[in-house]
Amino acid sequence: MHLDAPTIADFKSYFKRDFPFGDTESTVGDDDIQKALDEASVNLNPVFFTTQKAYTIGYLSLTAHFLVMNFRASSQGISGTFQWLEASKGVGSVNQSFSIPQYILDHPVLSLLSKTTYGTKYLSMILGQLAGQMFSVCGATKA
Repeated sequence: MHLDAPTIADFKSYFKRDFPFGDTESTVGDDDIQKALDEASVNLNPVFFTTQKAYTIGYLSLTAHFLVMNFRASSQGISGTFQWLEASKGVGSVNQSFSIPQYILDHPVLSLLSKTTYGTKYLSMILGQLAGQMFSVCGATKA
């Protein structure tokens, strides 16, 4: 089955309320979207999706993830460092804790997807495809 990749116009239509689109440095431009689409294309496995609609939503969610990550990185410039996931943090008497499944934390790519809401949305779409199928077969060995 052939699946068509979404376009910049598809991205803008799908995320019309999520991002400030425009032509200034403080808005999301077509070149920013194209860069994120390109990054998503090399990180997306089309086999995970059985319909064009599911493929498009997954592709756009992964694109949005890369767009957010790119904007975060560009705002830090050359002095930027990667912030790893935090299990808990606190200030004074206020504490916050997150429970991310260990198998996601242990996987270098899956843990990076957990850095944005768009990445976790994509992750939720593909998690079922990442587990191998298991089944039992009746039989015996020859003695």
